[in-house]
Amino acid sequence: MRFIIIITFFSLVFVTSCASVSSKEFTAENAAADNKTAQKETYDAHRAYTRYHFEDEEMDFAFQWLLGSIPNGGGEIGEAFYVVGNIEDGNPSSWQAEWEKMAERKERRAENALENGHKITASECYMKAANYYRTALVSMSPYNSKFNVLGKKTRECMIEAGKLLTPPMTYFEVPFEKTVLPGYYRPVKKDGKPRRTLLMIGGGETFIEDNVVYIAPQTIKRGYNFITVDLPGQGMLPTEGQFFRKDTETQMKVILDVILKFPEVDPEKIAVYGISNGGYFVPRAASFEKRIKALAVSSAVVDNYLMFKQMPFAKDTQEQIDKWPVFKKAVTSAVAWRWGLDPEDLKGQVEQTKDFQFDPAKVTCPVLDIVGAGEYVNEETERQQKEFLDNVGTQDKKIVITPENEGASSHCIGENRTLMAETLFDWLDETFKKNE
Repeated sequence: MRFIIIITFFSLVFVTSCASVSSKEFTAENAAADNKTAQKETYDAHRAYTRYHFEDEEMDFAFQWLLGSIPNGGGEIGEAFYVVGNIEDGNPSSWQAEWEKMAERKERRAENALENGHKITASECYMKAANYYRTALVSMSPYNSKFNVLGKKTRECMIEAGKLLTPPMTYFEVPFEKTVLPGYYRPVKKDGKPRRTLLMIGGGETFIEDNVVYIAPQTIKRGYNFITVDLPGQGMLPTEGQFFRKDTETQMKVILDVILKFPEVDPEKIAVYGISNGGYFVPRAASFEKRIKALAVSSAVVDNYLMFKQMPFAKDTQEQIDKWPVFKKAVTSAVAWRWGLDPEDLKGQVEQTKDFQFDPAKVTCPVLDIVGAGEYVNEETERQQKEFLDNVGTQDKKIVITPENEGASSHCIGENRTLMAETLFDWLDETFKKNE
């Protein structure tokens, strides 16, 4: 009798345990399904389909972006989870303070390593410090007294990291109107031999430092020189009054004029990759600039105005926006500033993009369009990819929808950069080979 009771007890525990696990899995699946349903109607670039740590969705997306940089030297998993374990969920000030603290620790470690002749350690620590300082800026107001300080730290640490790489990654500047566009250049080898080159252009809230830890190591590993440049509106350029402009062809012209003087850059094998709003910046430039020999986007934004009309700041009333979580509002405000707006004028971003369109038919080089599966469910996103690929002025075109079941469904495939790079460089290898 006792035996039967004991067996029954453990059977009940087992069944209850299984039911609990099934319930959690079902809830997670439902949450992802709910996010995809929401994305279909309202396009939110920072919508994610897996929760990584925070209940605050915007903060969790920012953390996801940081985690995605780890394979490319942008962080360490132990450091990252230590930091977020000390952050108050949804609190922008807490986020900023904790990432700054870790950045300072890594910078000190880099300095100590360099003093003792440990160049590899110093380079890796400087790289992490740069990315952690940059991460602290995600939710920071441009009018915060620390904004320029941390922006300067981000650049200084990345420059120091680059100096210690083999071959070095050098900082350079492109003269443009009354300012300069900052950039980084790292050749596969500093030997004067022309090679395939990837020029990376970011999006609506990126710094060139983001682009380094987004793809640079993958680029070098695959035999491509790496270059990235900030356009007006990106990085720290808005502090100089340089905001987003529709005429990206003017910036691309001077960028190409400069980088084509680098002896390792083969003028017949220049590929340009644009992510996020770079999906507008790069094809717009390529529709005028025929020195671009291959073009990739994640993903295409044929009409910025129509895309922005699908976003939460366009669809929500001002009363609803006023009730947004503080971290989401802080991040979106920082982007509004990049459009030349008062950071509180979130809805004004829509009108700022009214003339931001390009004609796909004028893009005549080979084209790759990479879209995360979660983003692709949005009706306007899907429509714009179709418009782009149906009308682009080349038959050498391809679209790849990266899958949710490989953790590659979010904005710019930021959470699986290995798969992103595999998709991009395998296509580039094939494209340049058949055009040789």
